[in-house]
Amino acid sequence: MEFAAFARLEQKVEELLGRLKQLQEQNADLKGRLENKDQELARMGERLSAQETERDSVRERIEQLVAKLESI
Repeated sequence: MEFAAFARLEQKVEELLGRLKQLQEQNADLKGRLENKDQELARMGERLSAQETERDSVRERIEQLVAKLESI
């Protein structure tokens, strides 16, 4: 009877260890995906900043042209 209880306990421990390994692998995968998304977000932030700078430059040039036209 005690042997059966130890066998069940051993089986449960093995199942838990297997599940723990699965969760660790899943966690590592999710961390990698999160890091990739963070890098992608940083790149997109840089692109947005560059586009905003370009837009401001274009706006300034247009305002200068409009001012020249108004002075004629």
